[in-house]
Amino acid sequence: MYVAKFEEAIYVLHCFQKQTRATSKQDKEITAVRYRAIVRERKAQA
Repeated sequence: MYVAKFEEAIYVLHCFQKQTRATSKQDKEITAVRYRAIVRERKAQA
């Protein structure tokens, strides 16, 4: 599970069931895209 913690909230970015020791590139990319979207939205609200 990947999360982002900010003062007002904790966002769950992505959850998945691991079947190997490594995290797949696709899972990492999904998390990165969602994190950037949250950061952009927070900047727009400020």
